[in-house]
Amino acid sequence: MKKNSILLILLVLGISVLGYYIYTLQIKSEIAKTEKITSTGDKELDNLIIKLKKSMENYMKEANPSYSQKDVNECISLLSNYVINIFKTHSKDDALLIIKTTVLKLNDLNERCDHSLIETNEREQIAEIIILAGHKMKYNSLNEDITEKWREW
Repeated sequence: MKKNSILLILLVLGISVLGYYIYTLQIKSEIAKTEKITSTGDKELDNLIIKLKKSMENYMKEANPSYSQKDVNECISLLSNYVINIFKTHSKDDALLIIKTTVLKLNDLNERCDHSLIETNEREQIAEIIILAGHKMKYNSLNEDITEKWREW
């Protein structure tokens, strides 16, 4: 009986390890498939950016929005560059300039897309990315919307 219990525990452990391995391979595969995503060096933020990109691309397949893959890629590039640059800052003032510039560029991009690129869901995801990166640098709290001052989306 004890031998069977040990074998069962080893089997469950083996299946768990295999499941985790497959999961990490899927994540790596998704990153590799996701065209033109520059790693920010932060896995949590990379995953949020990938999730946003997939959401935008899935919507493009379901509907006929007034934006293209090029516009989605530009949005993702702006966010990746924002995170990379915010992590290089040494002051909140420097960070606020990067935040303002990024938000204004996103405003322009969304305007060029007839205000359809950044809808409610995308707004929430983009704000989460911008706020989280600032929070990781200790420039703001997680519930402080540092984009609100400049954003039109």
